[in-house]
Amino acid sequence: MSTTFKGSYWDNDGKYQAQYDLAWKQLIPASGEADDGLPEALRAISRIGYDYYNNGFCNLWRSWDDGDTTMDSYYEGLVDYLRDHTPHNLHKEFRGWLKTTQGYCNWGSGGEDILDRIIDHIVQQIIEQELIETEALTA
Repeated sequence: MSTTFKGSYWDNDGKYQAQYDLAWKQLIPASGEADDGLPEALRAISRIGYDYYNNGFCNLWRSWDDGDTTMDSYYEGLVDYLRDHTPHNLHKEFRGWLKTTQGYCNWGSGGEDILDRIIDHIVQQIIEQELIETEALTA
């Protein structure tokens, strides 16, 4: 398995870790989808990251008897959802990195910092749009 780097949300040390944690408390339901937009985008990238760090994308990628590997439709939906909530170049880089992880329990060839950079972007937008109550962070 790849190692995480300083500043990883997986290690609870992301750039906006306190705001990320607060967004989870305030915007993400215990089960099911979050509200459309940035809350659901945050849930989507976090679900993708969870499968990566826990399973090496054993759930994201499906391997078939003929040797073909395809993305599971649930995760494909999450990846597609992020297209509308991340800058084009960031999403393109993300899709490119995902291709390096194809196979059974494959942690890719580095580049997992893309997960954290997408979270950074989404949380920064959540902060700017004042979707979370941040008074508790400054008290």
